[in-house]
Amino acid sequence: MPRMERDERVTAHGEYEEMGLPPRLAEAFSPLIDVATGPIGRVVGSEKEPAGSHQFAFWADRDALGLDVGHIVVAFSEEAAVIGVVDEPRRFSDVQSFLDDYFDRMAIDSLIEEQATARPEMLVFTVKVLRTKHLRPDVDSHRPPMAGPVWFATPAAIDFALNAGEFRTKVPALLHTNGNYERDETGQPRIDDAGNPMFQRAPIWLDGDYLLGPEAGHANWTGQSGLATKTSHALFLISAAFQTMQRSDESVAALMFNVKGPDLLWLDKPAVPDPDDAEAYAANGGRGLSQADLEAYHALGLEPRAFTNLRLFAPFRPGLEPQVPPSAAHATTPTNRAHAVSLEQFTGENGRGKINTARNAAGQAGLVTPILWGIDRMLGIPHKVFDRTDLDDKMFGLIYDLRDEKITSLAHLDLRLTEIETQLSDPDNPDKTWNGHHRFTIQKFHNRVKGLARKFGGLLTDGEVLQGDVPQPDGRFTDQELRVIDISGCNSNVQEVLVSSIIYEVWKLAESGGLGVKKLIVFVDELNKYAPSGGQGGLRDTLVDIAARGRHLNVVLFGAQQFRSKVDDEITGNCGTNFYGRIGDEEIVNAAYRSLSETTKAELLGLPKGRLLVRHPHFRAPLLGAFPMPPTVPGIVGQRVFNDEGNRRTAHPADVVWSVLHRHLGARAMTREQVRGLGDGVDPDELQDLAAKLDNHATRYPSSFDGNQMARNALLKLQQRAGGR
Repeated sequence: MPRMERDERVTAHGEYEEMGLPPRLAEAFSPLIDVATGPIGRVVGSEKEPAGSHQFAFWADRDALGLDVGHIVVAFSEEAAVIGVVDEPRRFSDVQSFLDDYFDRMAIDSLIEEQATARPEMLVFTVKVLRTKHLRPDVDSHRPPMAGPVWFATPAAIDFALNAGEFRTKVPALLHTNGNYERDETGQPRIDDAGNPMFQRAPIWLDGDYLLGPEAGHANWTGQSGLATKTSHALFLISAAFQTMQRSDESVAALMFNVKGPDLLWLDKPAVPDPDDAEAYAANGGRGLSQADLEAYHALGLEPRAFTNLRLFAPFRPGLEPQVPPSAAHATTPTNRAHAVSLEQFTGENGRGKINTARNAAGQAGLVTPILWGIDRMLGIPHKVFDRTDLDDKMFGLIYDLRDEKITSLAHLDLRLTEIETQLSDPDNPDKTWNGHHRFTIQKFHNRVKGLARKFGGLLTDGEVLQGDVPQPDGRFTDQELRVIDISGCNSNVQEVLVSSIIYEVWKLAESGGLGVKKLIVFVDELNKYAPSGGQGGLRDTLVDIAARGRHLNVVLFGAQQFRSKVDDEITGNCGTNFYGRIGDEEIVNAAYRSLSETTKAELLGLPKGRLLVRHPHFRAPLLGAFPMPPTVPGIVGQRVFNDEGNRRTAHPADVVWSVLHRHLGARAMTREQVRGLGDGVDPDELQDLAAKLDNHATRYPSSFDGNQMARNALLKLQQRAGGR
């Protein structure tokens, strides 16, 4: 049997034949097998365990030390190459019981000289068949492999096994590592920085039509918190989908909810820092991307670029939400604009410090748009606003009647209820009802309304909200936009109402054809919280509807959770692509994992970070793969480098102006050095005011924003003023 390393490559069909491969198969299928490594084992079948069309076994050559679970190999039937993934390993010997081996060993140890021969052992692997390639392209073969050599699969064989050649759009999801070596043009193994031969790697492609629709659609991640890297891989896959769709001239956007600190707040900052930020990255734990990560991106055909079209949304900090003046609260005209709060006053840098987000540094907060609701939005979702125990038919009827009066502000609602209660307390009104509603029902509702401002602090104002031109969190999307709703600092009431309402409104946009993009990805973490198994509720019903019909309406659900078994079966059952990270033993015994082999389950119990198991409609067996670090800076590092803590390391006060220009103009912005030169000697507070003005102008008038000229003129004036002081 040839060894793992062959001294010379096989070039003649006769040498293939010596290895048990007929010339006609060698001529047709040599691109599928690693010729340089040579055969690594031989298909074996027995009376009790015959080779089948979906599973077979082979014994491994003693020198095939790189062979392991998850690798992809090739065997042959009469007229076809059989490609499969290695599953269960077993060692066999002729020992009948453990005691036999024990007594044998004791006898050997008692001898002065070692026996001439040791008891032979055989390492046998089970293989799950992925796909079979027949000599005739019009034949779909399922014949089991014959007794004969087994080879490592080449990237071409892996692509064929995954049906990648038939995908209209190929989205790279993971990088598969095989047990054979990558080789250079001369056939020699490539060597890594540590001096070790590099194992062969090949992309695991997903069919874009089965990931993003209109076919199966949707993706789901399962695994333990902090160990399964669910969010990291979701970000990586969204980036891969964005780049893939962009090459196909198809528009795509994504909506995510930030539920943990600064996790998703700095997705516009690259993992590989700009030269000016390199020192700050290093000082705050930002390791960037390793050489192995960069090579993985290259192998997957991707660029490690951040999300340049990022927009963040967040409600106000509790107690800092804008309110109407006390005099307006007692006005009697509901349409009086004194009842109104203009949201445009709090956009861009003007909202800094008032909006409930950890991204609040000068020059960085302008990316955050505030979310503020009036009472009309709340009355539209009473089942999310009021306790279920209060929502009987009487309460619903009263809410519907008040909604019909077009009340848009909490202040006016309070005034209207007070008027009604005054009428009902009149001794000359013996009926004690208003529109058929008893005064006790009205008093009960009024009491609940008085507690809403505290219950939804930061989100609900007592005035009418004038949105103006301010973007809405559930409005139309633009191509390559990543929209993040930051709810990490909100109480559970605000979190639940925002997630459920925004997803519901986006779903209505999709039904009316108003998304603005061809595909929209909605990522929901902690899916078991919003769509629990056996649960009820508006968001659960909406998510089930998205899972069932979303791919036809261009909405794709990306969901993640620790416990797949706790998520509604209609959602997980409709997910075409599933990823599994490390899973706890209390979860993996659940019936949700019954389709996985025992070896695969055991692998999942100890899977390291950065490695996942994937199931996809085109894969007849699940595959293991790894992925590089996401292309964006980790949230905590971004917070330290770019936010208030990192602001102290800023080399120049004018950097706040440059940050605004760079965010809106990208590569067209003046260089940092140019802005610093124009800002020398200018008061830092004036520079921050200028940054706020530039940001507001860019937000309101993006098409006519000549930021470089505006900044240059303003900085020159400020510099002259500073010199004259």
